[in-house]
Amino acid sequence: MSDDTAMQDIYTIIGTIVARLLKPDGELHLQDIVCSLHNYSEQSTEQLEKKACQEAIRLLSRQFH
Repeated sequence: MSDDTAMQDIYTIIGTIVARLLKPDGELHLQDIVCSLHNYSEQSTEQLEKKACQEAIRLLSRQFH
């Protein structure tokens, strides 16, 4: 898998999680996204999804610092 493909997978999984979290009048925090990615990764049976979630968590965690 190329780096471009891996990044696209990471962005896709982040988009999926954000879309699930969006509510009409609710706030969305970075921590909510990270927690949801972690839960999604734990429940997934697909190794590529798990890896994409873990990489997305690393990418977003850098935003905290």
